[in-house]
Amino acid sequence: MKNFYELLAEKARLRPAHPCIVEDENVLSYDELLRCADKLAEKLPAKTGDAVLVLADTFTRQAAAFFAAQKKGARPILLHHGLAPEEETAIFKERGLQGFWRLTAEGESYEAQDAPQSFVDDNDCLGVLTSGSTGTPKVMYRTYQSWAGFFPVQNETFGVDENARIFLHGSLSFTGNMNAFLSVIFAGGTTITSARLRVRSWASLMRECRANVLYLVPAKLRLLASEKEPFPDVLSLFTGSQTVSEKLLTRLTKLLPNARITLYYGASELNYITYTVLDADVPRNPENLGKPFPGVGLSVRDGKIYVDTAYHVSGIEIPFTVGDAGYLNDAGELIFEGRGDAYINKGGFKISAARIENLLRELPGIAAAVVLPFADEARGEELAAFLVREETADEAEIRRALPKILKPVEMPRRIVFLEEIPLNDRGKPDKKRLWESVY
Repeated sequence: MKNFYELLAEKARLRPAHPCIVEDENVLSYDELLRCADKLAEKLPAKTGDAVLVLADTFTRQAAAFFAAQKKGARPILLHHGLAPEEETAIFKERGLQGFWRLTAEGESYEAQDAPQSFVDDNDCLGVLTSGSTGTPKVMYRTYQSWAGFFPVQNETFGVDENARIFLHGSLSFTGNMNAFLSVIFAGGTTITSARLRVRSWASLMRECRANVLYLVPAKLRLLASEKEPFPDVLSLFTGSQTVSEKLLTRLTKLLPNARITLYYGASELNYITYTVLDADVPRNPENLGKPFPGVGLSVRDGKIYVDTAYHVSGIEIPFTVGDAGYLNDAGELIFEGRGDAYINKGGFKISAARIENLLRELPGIAAAVVLPFADEARGEELAAFLVREETADEAEIRRALPKILKPVEMPRRIVFLEEIPLNDRGKPDKKRLWESVY
């Protein structure tokens, strides 16, 4: 196979009536999703090889448009929700894309421009966006094999098979969601999602559909952890990053009594890199992200993590580093020391924002925490902590407790208490809205 439309067509032939997507009250079988993609492909003016930016307002429309572009031989790039019009235009213009396809409940439009094709490999079949935290997001291209070739390994690790009913939440422009969604189609299972950012809606849908696999980023897991009734049908939970605290793990173990909980480390430029199975009864170093997935090589040079894998975006040199820091212990496990861009330079001291966040989340009374840098004339950078209190917690007690867990140089200059941490459509803290809560 060369693209994911061909994969969908094969599954629609094998399991035509099997539910493919459940989005709240709407259910699409494999055959119905294929027919939706076919109808959209007839309307798409793109040519074979075009890189097409796609803005669709629902999960189901994103999926149908993605497969429609694949059928046309175009390279779809799903756009994040919530961007300003000038940001959308900048991605389209500055990244030299051939088409901008908008699909909403109000209608459809297609804007073309004469731009040279920017793909790297003739087999590239899709593009993904970088986070865009500094400037216009870049487009990285992928071949079908760079994801699908690894699906058998990751599906076995995460418990995804033809009987999988996986719940996930958020936009398909988030590569974690898109990869998980396509891996479920590869297995012939069902993806369950909700357009609502309400935990009660998620919980009701999960119970109604008897979801047995769960994929959520840690920020959304912390929201789900507020649920009181357990989910005995869930047999597997997998989540990324190193921000699963012992407190959150204890809650999840009670909420998902039958689930194997797997924490992975990965990168958009690469794929899944390491994983570890968490056990609330076994003490662990929160920076320990486990051993490499089968077929993935790890090395460390000058404190930076390098990854040797066949499953990566096109045009990068392997072994590759995203600049993350860490080392391998004697057991061959990756000890993570921080994202390459997540260090705060305070008067010459390099402080890991992730480490401070983990310490804050373990503090009694804190339900969620985000640490961000801000400019300071004297020290270069200072720390701001955005905290969500648990219902019975006292703000003054939390402030008094901070010096007991943080070094003087690690103490935040600003502490802001919020009712909730605002999230973007990828499930990441929305930094812009966080700062708007201060000014």
